Amino acid sequence: MLLPDRNTVDRLLRHYRAQERTVLARPCDLSARRRFEDTAYTLCVLMGERTAREAVHAAEHYVAGTRPGSRQTLEGLPGA
Repeated sequence: MLLPDRNTVDRLLRHYRAQERTVLARPCDLSARRRFEDTAYTLCVLMGERTAREAVHAAEHYVAGTRPGSRQTLEGLPGA
């Protein structure tokens, strides 16, 4: 399976989050909503997921280099 460029996914994810904040601040701005939906669709296609929520989740894990559902502990923290 071909994987997308990690930098491209990171940039698109940051763009998605910025647009998400814009849509939340101005919910009646239709052009902002369209741009947000286009970015969400692009993330879905890039990450091979059916919903924006799944695509964002997969993109966050991909950029961080972790697997979805894996539990990572940090050294020095209780329970580590």
